[in-house]
Amino acid sequence: MNGSSLQFEARWSRLVWVATSAVIVILAVVESLIFWRAWEAARTHGIWVPLVFAALLPWGVFAVVILFAPRNYTVGSGAIVVGRLGPDAVIQFERIREIRRIDGRDIGFAWRRFGSGGFFGWFGRFYSRTLGAFRAYATNMCDLVLITEVDGTKTVLSPYPPDAFLEAVQRRIERRA
Repeated sequence: MNGSSLQFEARWSRLVWVATSAVIVILAVVESLIFWRAWEAARTHGIWVPLVFAALLPWGVFAVVILFAPRNYTVGSGAIVVGRLGPDAVIQFERIREIRRIDGRDIGFAWRRFGSGGFFGWFGRFYSRTLGAFRAYATNMCDLVLITEVDGTKTVLSPYPPDAFLEAVQRRIERRA
């Protein structure tokens, strides 16, 4: 990030905090039970490898999910970058046809095609009757911004504060024009 870049928060909503905390607690309890069972099986029958693998598999899924969760949004000189622990998602300014504020009602009920629906946020591919197919990199449903690209691809972000984010993006796009 250079000096002309602006970074915006990816603030978690209460629902994301609750969903993420609940999944972690449930995962810890289930993992404890599986490890206990593996220990008992190893003691009595000498069989433990499949159970340990079964216990570690959910932690692998957890690691993959956290890699793709949005952590911040950066408005740079040529693109919007969704910062993640894994590979960042980049939306080039020249690909943006329209950018505007929306709220959760504009999305309506969304079917998750692939991604997370509350665990560390809403990110991945979704479908709703009102928006059609869209990508999401959001952590709350209050600060939503919809980006429509020239090819019709739609992306929903939740930068905080959203109005300052919109202003920064629009200023950068106007400078490039």
